[in-house]
Amino acid sequence: MSSSAPGVNPTELLRYVLQISNLSTPESISEVREQLTSLGLVVDRIDDGEVEVAVSQAANPGSDGIREKLEAAGFAVGDITADPS
Repeated sequence: MSSSAPGVNPTELLRYVLQISNLSTPESISEVREQLTSLGLVVDRIDDGEVEVAVSQAANPGSDGIREKLEAAGFAVGDITADPS
């Protein structure tokens, strides 16, 4: 879990956009959603191999934590872009 930087509000949301190449079936979409929500992420959108999620700064698993969780479940994770909102 990432520690909060000074001056960062732990309730602020951070958004991530994930590229997942093998996200093509209803089953894989359901599995990715389940894996991400288990990390405390809110799934905003899943579309054409791209997933957009949000998480509070306090609960943020970080891009490494997200990648590890999804790869352990058999997903091919490409880029993960963080976008503070």
